[in-house]
Amino acid sequence: MSSRGALPFAALLAALLTAGCAPARTMLAGPEGEQAARFFAGLSDTAHFPLSASFSGVAYPPGRDPVPFVAGVKAQTPSAETVGLYDPFGRGVIYLDNDGRRLQALPGPEAGLVGFRGAPMLPAGGISLARILSGAPGYLVAGGEAARDRDGGWSLSDDRQTLYSDPGRTFLAKAEYRFPGLRVTVEYPGRVSQGPPGRILLAARWAKITLRRDLE
Repeated sequence: MSSRGALPFAALLAALLTAGCAPARTMLAGPEGEQAARFFAGLSDTAHFPLSASFSGVAYPPGRDPVPFVAGVKAQTPSAETVGLYDPFGRGVIYLDNDGRRLQALPGPEAGLVGFRGAPMLPAGGISLARILSGAPGYLVAGGEAARDRDGGWSLSDDRQTLYSDPGRTFLAKAEYRFPGLRVTVEYPGRVSQGPPGRILLAARWAKITLRRDLE
């Protein structure tokens, strides 16, 4: 290739590399950053207490066969709530208890189905499992670093959670929660509004779980 022909090729390659290295997020400040923060803060109001709901789902433990189960959440307030996972015969697999300060996961009689042997209490003060299962932020939003994703959706991140909206900035599409030594990702596939999500995907170190909310 002549040097004259190489110049357009080099320019095209540089343009492609530049496009490929474009940041996936644009940090926000000023009015749009404030608008994004208000949007996520307002999503907490979409979960109403007391709350009771049931789900059916499948757990995918590492190195094990998928396990079907049913689940239920009961929450009088965001700081007094329990979640139970049971096998199809109603035998307990995992129990989650939240008292507003610490989150505890306890093994049920059938915990061996998913290879779960218990876990230490997590100092997760302020999180609400019922809000998460309702499609709202687990922690109340009080500031954070706002950004706009490549698809136009907003995100907001602090030291405990990162929240992601849908591209239309209408509802919570995904969230990541950080605990000491543990990260949990929650997604709401197929969601179309701020109403309770029909499907929930959770991923943690010890399992991946899909949930489908039962009709009420």
